[in-house]
Amino acid sequence: MIEDALISALKYLLWIVPFIILGVVLAELIMALKFVNKIMWITKPITKFAHLRKECGATFLTAFASPAAANAMLMEFYNKKTIDKKELFISSLVNSFPGIVMHWKYMLPALVPLLGVTGLIYFGVLMAVGFIKTFVVLVAGRVLLPKRNDDSEITKEKRPPVKEAFEICLRTSKKTIIKILKLMIPITIIVFILIDIGVFDMLAGYLSGAAGYFPIPADGLPVIAAQFANSIAAWTIAGNLLSEGVISSKDVVLTLMVGSVLSEIVNIRHSIPYYLGIFGAKFGMLILVIATVLRNVLTILMIIVLALWW
Repeated sequence: MIEDALISALKYLLWIVPFIILGVVLAELIMALKFVNKIMWITKPITKFAHLRKECGATFLTAFASPAAANAMLMEFYNKKTIDKKELFISSLVNSFPGIVMHWKYMLPALVPLLGVTGLIYFGVLMAVGFIKTFVVLVAGRVLLPKRNDDSEITKEKRPPVKEAFEICLRTSKKTIIKILKLMIPITIIVFILIDIGVFDMLAGYLSGAAGYFPIPADGLPVIAAQFANSIAAWTIAGNLLSEGVISSKDVVLTLMVGSVLSEIVNIRHSIPYYLGIFGAKFGMLILVIATVLRNVLTILMIIVLALWW
């Protein structure tokens, strides 16, 4: 039992750790080469609106390729006191949007064959929730952070040669990477042991009964039950029910959205070592809770809107 948990934890770490190392090294390299000013124009509308520093814009761009690398960069900027705590929290929430957008390459190849147009509608609704969440966070940044003008901060600085800058960033990154791994490895092992002994499955069993409080048909309950285990399984069941005329397209979208809310406690098992490993126990848990609550609240509001006006 413990051996299986350790193997699963090792697989997870082998997948996520390289991206975290990449993010830390990339942040140091960007700072060493004074490269932020070269790319700030791309994300300037976002950072200017939310009163964020240009370094936050660099992590936002990185999040389209790797959210883990982007958040590791963000924490490195915080450790270097380039950004403050409020900017760390707001930027980490904003960085989740590129990850949501890039989910198309994993979701659409399965969603479209299984659910057709309904799958596209469901994906569009998820994108809308992600966009609204990001906009809310940007507005929060505009309210909570002082207005700044990064244009005035641009100075002509001598940059070291690329080779020298790379050597510097490797040397300065080492301490941060070791600090992250010291926290992430034990947390990951603990979480996967809890998964293996069935703690999250037990919580899923309790939550599945809450589906009756949402505006979905009884025929959609098997879809939600499957969603606790595997999204593709849930989409397959929903596709069969849809093709047989048992439930409508609206019912499928609402059922999948309800399932995403209820299964959050199960899905969060992989987020715990990720957030706590990168941001530390205190910041990581706060960011995870804020992100989860905000996403679920907006999803529930979207469910209500669709149920009433679709």
